[in-house]
Amino acid sequence: PPRVSEHVAHRQSVRLGRTIKLTCPVEGDPPPLIMWTKDGRNIHSGWSRFRVLQHALRVKEVETEDAGTYVCKATNGFGSVNINYTLIVI
Repeated sequence: PPRVSEHVAHRQSVRLGRTIKLTCPVEGDPPPLIMWTKDGRNIHSGWSRFRVLQHALRVKEVETEDAGTYVCKATNGFGSVNINYTLIVI
C-alpha cells in the first residue's frame, strides 16, 4: 500500500493573501492516485485558486474561508493512506 515518505507538519498557518503549498509526500508501487478534500469536499479544477500538483496542493491568494481541514488521500490497488492538515489563516 502507499506510505508517507517524510514527516509532515499537520498544522499550517498562512497569512491572508499569500500562497501556501501543502505537500503530499507519499510513494507506492504502483504510484498512488492522489485526491485532495477540504472539510470533506473534493477539490477539483473548478476551484480557481486551488491547484492540485503532482505531490502537493497549492492555494494562492488565501482567503479567510480557506481555513479548515485538508486531507490528501493517496490510493493504489493495495490500499490507501491519508495525510491530514489543519490550515489556519492569519
